[in-house]
Amino acid sequence: MEWNVQQLQQARYEPIHFEQTIEVEDGLTEHQDVRAASPIQINGTVSAKRNVYSFSFTLKGELTLPCSRTLADVVWPYELKEEAHFVPEGESPPPELEVEDTYTYTGEKIDLLPVMKERIFVNIPIQVFADNPSDVQAPPSGNGWELVTDKEKKERIDPRLADLAKFFDKE
Repeated sequence: MEWNVQQLQQARYEPIHFEQTIEVEDGLTEHQDVRAASPIQINGTVSAKRNVYSFSFTLKGELTLPCSRTLADVVWPYELKEEAHFVPEGESPPPELEVEDTYTYTGEKIDLLPVMKERIFVNIPIQVFADNPSDVQAPPSGNGWELVTDKEKKERIDPRLADLAKFFDKE
C-alpha cells in the first residue's frame, strides 16, 4: 500500500480518507505461528503538516494460529486501531509524536504495508486456545516425534532391565 508524496500534499489542506482490502497472506505467514491469514480491511485517514505525514487507520482481519494445547487451528479475529507518522530521513520528528509510532521515508514513496504487518505481528497473542479442545485432537505425530500414551509407555520394557522384570514375575 504505497503512497506518492506528491499525492499526499493534498492532505495539508484536508485529511484524505482511504478504505481498501488487501491480500497479504504471503507476508503474514512468514511469522512462525501464522498458518493462514484473511484479507486485511484497512480504513483510515492521512493528514500532513510540513513534511510529516500522519496515518490513523484501523486494521481488521483474521489469522489462523495454533492452539497452545493441541496445535489445532484457531481463528483469531483482530481489529487494531493504529497511528503511524512518516518523517523524511535525516529530519528529526516533532517532539509531540510518539517515537515508536514514527518512521522515516526516502524518495517520493511512503509504503504503509511494512508498518501494517509489524503492527499485526506485535499484537499476535502469545497463547491461543481452541474453544472446544475436546472436539479437536492434537496430531498423533510430527517431524521426529510421535504421541505416546501411558498404556504404550507401560508396556515397553527397557531391554537392559528385562532380566530384572523376570525376577518379579516369579513371585
